[in-house]
Amino acid sequence: MLTQIQLDEIKKNLEASQNPLFFFDNDVDGLCSFLILRRAIGRGRGVAIRSFPGLQESYLKKIEELNPDSVFILDKPIVDPDFLKGLYDKAIPVTWIDHHETKVDKEIIENISYFNSYPSAEPVTYLCYKAVKRKEDMFLAMIGCIGDVYKPDFAAEFAKENPDLFDNKLPIFDSLFATEIGKTAGMLNLALKDSTTNVVNMLKYFMKIKGFSDIIQENSHTKVFLARAKQLTKIHEKLVNKAECNLSEKNLLFFLYSSETSMSALVANELYFRHKDKFIVVCSKKQGNYNASIRGKTAKKVTLELIKQIEGVTGGGHEEATGIQIPDEKFDDFKVKLEELVG
Repeated sequence: MLTQIQLDEIKKNLEASQNPLFFFDNDVDGLCSFLILRRAIGRGRGVAIRSFPGLQESYLKKIEELNPDSVFILDKPIVDPDFLKGLYDKAIPVTWIDHHETKVDKEIIENISYFNSYPSAEPVTYLCYKAVKRKEDMFLAMIGCIGDVYKPDFAAEFAKENPDLFDNKLPIFDSLFATEIGKTAGMLNLALKDSTTNVVNMLKYFMKIKGFSDIIQENSHTKVFLARAKQLTKIHEKLVNKAECNLSEKNLLFFLYSSETSMSALVANELYFRHKDKFIVVCSKKQGNYNASIRGKTAKKVTLELIKQIEGVTGGGHEEATGIQIPDEKFDDFKVKLEELVG
């Protein structure tokens, strides 16, 4: 967890900016982090980062286009040094908030404001909410935290005030599928996979909403992203059903799929919700590498062993939910080692 001094520094950097530009990861944790900070000051623009796993130099074109006086990077474990150099050359201050296990060069950290909650690894949504402390945005903080498989310390308070939206007695994975907060987190993860134009329109709407009901009630603003989420939900359900064809008496449920839309984390979450006795690994190939979402009681322990034993494998996450990246040439080694550790 960040210290109060660090949280205060995040808030100070935010309030000092007149035209901030927020680069955030293209998932519900990144989305809610951006919304919480942006709504706190009522100014700034947001860009969802679709490159994985890092923020690439090509996004410097957004700096030229939007001319910000500061940049906030949210929920991205890797940032291209050339991107940061481009900001440094323009004397644009950077605030980078993350929660992944990663190595950032000391020289980079010295030139920016860098905050990382690892190893406790509270989601960036949680850190942003704690920094600005706006209770009216607690519903966004809950969506971001639960969507990132983390139950925050304000969950009991929220559940007491909103029993129709969240049951604090449920385990975290049950919360994802058995509460309105969890279902909405899943829906927003899917909505973020829509076209850039539709995502931008969704962000503009979310900057102004008053409460949770404004997200799920269909109107002229929500119609498009709700329809896209519904469409992608059907693809998600097909992948889950296909993955279940791999069920066996083995402890390991391994599923490799190919799709234009990446939804490994969402598929892995639901499989683990349905089969808590299994160790779940869902993989897809993208840009020459394999990305895997891992779920299970020993997910983090196994993930760290894979990173340790196979050169080039990277990743991290929570005790029961992690993400991992595997170089193409190491994928066979990955499967063999996974069987040894789990199967």
